[in-house]
Amino acid sequence: MSHNAKHDACAQPGLMPVDEAIKQICESIQPVTTEIRPLSNAMGYVLAEPVVAGVDVPPADNSSMDGYAIRVADLANGPLGVSQRIAAGDRPQPLQPGTCARIFTGAETPEGADAVVMQEKVTLVDDKAEFPKDTRPGENIRKKGQDINQGKLLLETGTRLDPISLGLIASIGLPEVVVYRKPVVALLSTGNELVEPGLPLQPGQIYNSNRYLLINLFKNLGCEVIDAGIIQDTLAETKSTLARVAEQADLVVTSGGVSVGEEDHVKPAVEALGALNLWRMAMKPGKPLAFGSIRKTQSEGDAYFVGLPGNPVSA
Repeated sequence: MSHNAKHDACAQPGLMPVDEAIKQICESIQPVTTEIRPLSNAMGYVLAEPVVAGVDVPPADNSSMDGYAIRVADLANGPLGVSQRIAAGDRPQPLQPGTCARIFTGAETPEGADAVVMQEKVTLVDDKAEFPKDTRPGENIRKKGQDINQGKLLLETGTRLDPISLGLIASIGLPEVVVYRKPVVALLSTGNELVEPGLPLQPGQIYNSNRYLLINLFKNLGCEVIDAGIIQDTLAETKSTLARVAEQADLVVTSGGVSVGEEDHVKPAVEALGALNLWRMAMKPGKPLAFGSIRKTQSEGDAYFVGLPGNPVSA
């Protein structure tokens, strides 16, 4: 189709501009409910609350090297005796004046120490340690809160959790997070002409490619998918299937059947079961896109409904 013909098709009276349709849909929907999940089972979920650091990381000054913790001013007095040994996880004692402490990577530096000299630069003579004279305060010490300050906003509401963000949350000591539960999407294909891949095609039939396109699109978005298969082209079958899957889903998505043909039963079925708020967008391909809701009879609320054209490019 030429550009002018496509423009004319989108300019037909009664078609809703795409931006307006998106605005109305966004104003009509509500987020799914939230749940608390352990970090080990929160991958791919979306935060429902911001994550704020309740602690400093690291929680105390610590050594970035294997070496010796010293007070730089003590170097003027010559070699220093070793007064304690501090491994990662140990609670150090205050550094005795005129001494040094054997320390290992990740260990908390003792009170009074202001530098760590890496072991390769230290010479041990008669149980005392000699240090380079050019040692400066702050060397090889990771300061408290250097990575994360207490009270810092780390992740905002709406962040999709990935391995890096989950590791970040774990680093501040949180064992679980408040997330939105995964939306449940029911997918249905309509059309007597549809055949599943792997079966031979008969005259007039086509393979159901939209089913696999949509299933994986929604799974990639982090949704739980109910694959309701193919609906036969009758109004009764369409209504009963839509009503059944709506009870289990937050969103019902159909492929095909939303146009105005005699065999297109989705639109009247949705209107009978709920409401069709939007239909026929000012875009091509994809003009017969529909949005509405289907009443739940066995539980509270409605399932949202989106009707997609059957043409794969339009869908």
